[in-house]
Amino acid sequence: MTKLERSVLVLLFAVVAMLTVTSCAGERRCIDVWEDMGLYCQNYLMHPDDPKILPSDRCCDAVQQIDIPCLCSFVDALYEKGVSMPKLVYVMDACQKPLRPGCKCGIYTVPSSGQQDGDC
Repeated sequence: MTKLERSVLVLLFAVVAMLTVTSCAGERRCIDVWEDMGLYCQNYLMHPDDPKILPSDRCCDAVQQIDIPCLCSFVDALYEKGVSMPKLVYVMDACQKPLRPGCKCGIYTVPSSGQQDGDC
């Protein structure tokens, strides 16, 4: 193997390693922020669907940090057993980070007034 081929191979491994670390760091941040939201917002998200309570500033601070695709990646049947989705929509809206009507967030579709479903 020539010196140039070795250099290209080393560079290729470095790029792959960098992309892997970046991806893992992004996933870790997503999980950390999602856990913060669960910690600071749990009292505003639990079943039953009513009454809806205005979230605290600390909850809204956590909501502001969440990446909506990250949040939606956690929404499955198990998540819905512990979290009232109508309350989640309410909290997101109250914290100025609304989920668009008709958007598909995991397995949940945000109620709409006839709008087409899509990404949040």
